[in-house]
Amino acid sequence: MQNLVITNLGEELTAKLIAGTTTAAFKRVAASEHDYSGVDLRSLTELADVRQTAFVSSVTRSDLTMIEIMAAMDNSNLTTGYYTRALGVYAEDSAGSEILFAVSIEPVNPSYLPPFSGKTVSSITYRMNIKVDNSEQVQIEVNPAAYPTVEQLNGVKTTVELHTAEKIFGETGVHGLRYFNDTFQVMNDAGEWVDAETGGGGIAPSNVIDPKIKIGNQELTVSWGDPGDTVVNGQTICTWKGTKLIQKVGAFPENVKDGVQVVDNQVKDKYKTNGFKISGLQNGTTYYFALFPYSDSGVVNANTQNRLSGAPQPYKIMTVNIDLSNSNPDTCITYADDAVGMTPKSAAWDEFFGHYTVLFKDGAEVGKLNKNNAAQFEGGSSADITSGNAGDAMVAFPRRGVRITMTGNNLKISMTDNPDNADFKYYAHTRGSARREKFYLGMFKGSVVSSRLRSLSGKAPTASQTIGTFRTQARANGAGYDQSGFYQLIFRQVMYLLKYKSLNSQTALGRGYVDGNTAAVNTGGTNTKGMDWGETTGKQQMKLFGLEDFWGNIWEWIDGIVTDSTRNILTATDNFNDSGSGYTNRGQGATANIGGYMNKPQGTTETGFLAKEVSGSETTYFSDSAYLYASCVAIFGGRWSHASGAGAFRLDVTNASSDSDADIAARLMYL
Repeated sequence: MQNLVITNLGEELTAKLIAGTTTAAFKRVAASEHDYSGVDLRSLTELADVRQTAFVSSVTRSDLTMIEIMAAMDNSNLTTGYYTRALGVYAEDSAGSEILFAVSIEPVNPSYLPPFSGKTVSSITYRMNIKVDNSEQVQIEVNPAAYPTVEQLNGVKTTVELHTAEKIFGETGVHGLRYFNDTFQVMNDAGEWVDAETGGGGIAPSNVIDPKIKIGNQELTVSWGDPGDTVVNGQTICTWKGTKLIQKVGAFPENVKDGVQVVDNQVKDKYKTNGFKISGLQNGTTYYFALFPYSDSGVVNANTQNRLSGAPQPYKIMTVNIDLSNSNPDTCITYADDAVGMTPKSAAWDEFFGHYTVLFKDGAEVGKLNKNNAAQFEGGSSADITSGNAGDAMVAFPRRGVRITMTGNNLKISMTDNPDNADFKYYAHTRGSARREKFYLGMFKGSVVSSRLRSLSGKAPTASQTIGTFRTQARANGAGYDQSGFYQLIFRQVMYLLKYKSLNSQTALGRGYVDGNTAAVNTGGTNTKGMDWGETTGKQQMKLFGLEDFWGNIWEWIDGIVTDSTRNILTATDNFNDSGSGYTNRGQGATANIGGYMNKPQGTTETGFLAKEVSGSETTYFSDSAYLYASCVAIFGGRWSHASGAGAFRLDVTNASSDSDADIAARLMYL
């Protein structure tokens, strides 16, 4: 621990000691796991996150102005281990008032007291020197309930009976012998405990299999597969007995005694699937682990390939549960996990999603745009979002994981801001096998300029082209460019459900440009209407998550989704094409062509909100039309005259890849 700092209250008491107006007795020492780095210790009046308190077991004078106090703590009553990042010394004046007299911290290499294992008691002795200036006023008082420290016991000149039944189990041992941390040890001439040589030999087991670390809020979960026995020419030359997980602060454990044993697993593959969870950790602090497989003869594998590290983070999992047996599009949805307590439509959702508008050119951000005026940068200067010379107006979507499951009529949809949660999929942020931190979608429906698909304001959306032609024009912008993809659509549909908590998007936000109109309107009608905007007439464009015409005005092709002749759903995150060549088969979506108002989607992370059942209406269930046909590609969002059939879930897989219609456009994407 670092040198003690006397608190302001301690200084006041010291002044009274010097003046002779009071006396002081040091009563107790408290151990805290709170990190006080950068905190003014003198101002403290109490410690936070106190894990243990011990009576002072010794107070001695080291000189005329200094005293030394000692206290011991053990884990005999601990169910959860902790790191001692701060110690507080409490004193009591002659009036009986107790204060926090002094504080010492150790933020870098705190000592760790593990939970009681049922057979081994660990203890820590603390020795603290405190300057009091007038030690005559300090009472030499020891609470009889205090545990004696190891130093005190070693200093006893008369015989002390310490070994009931002559047991050697525990940290103290007997007669220079102990069995501690599953190891038999002897004390050498220097007073150090060293491992006893007990024979044995052979080879160590192989490395653990696929070790992983999952990051959570104040917790880490380590998973691994245990190695099998080593067999050569039919003869077993090494039998795996167990695997120990060792934790250490500041560096990786070098051996099984270099750190704290978290678990000793002797059930093969017990932690392969769900892992072993370590809770009560500090967010932002890196913890180091090593897995040590050992044989039945005690030979240990200390290969560095078995090491992991991770820092807990306050990541969230936002979930909606949808009861598809309830046809009411609003009351069928409930929040779960970290979404509990969130308010639909609140700005807190946008903070969780992290999306933003940006001027984007040649695969790079030029500058963030003003969310309330797309023709300006954040600072208020003009942004060219019309000519195309400065780039395209895009919306950036940072990496988030998605998980969609359906059990019976219960549809569960979750999103996490953890960029690497193994329980989630990151299809929207994956290009083939390559990881992406963001994807970008055009703020506007696409217009073709100089044979390139662009996202610009004040343009008539380009239509009457095949999905393949738009694909070629999108890719003409350079590597990474495509038209809007299937998994990016699922991603934004999940965002909608979380934020708006309703299956009827047209009542939750706005109709969109869908009622009684005869043609598409130019882009840019929502430039000054914020990130989300809608109204009820059906005569104005809507906007959601910065994307103008999220639904309505004109269809957009969706790439990366194809059905085959028997309605198997084929998907991809890269190398989009008309036929689905090289795509992954996600199973049969329907046994016959279906279409109508959707009441049940396919409902998996891989198939999202493609139609599965269509017996709803414009005011029930998903409240949008949806179609799934054989041998087709997809269009999304509806057009200028689709009325209640348009919305966040209007996804039609009904067009041949050779189709080109005046009401189908495209949206630019960069991934």
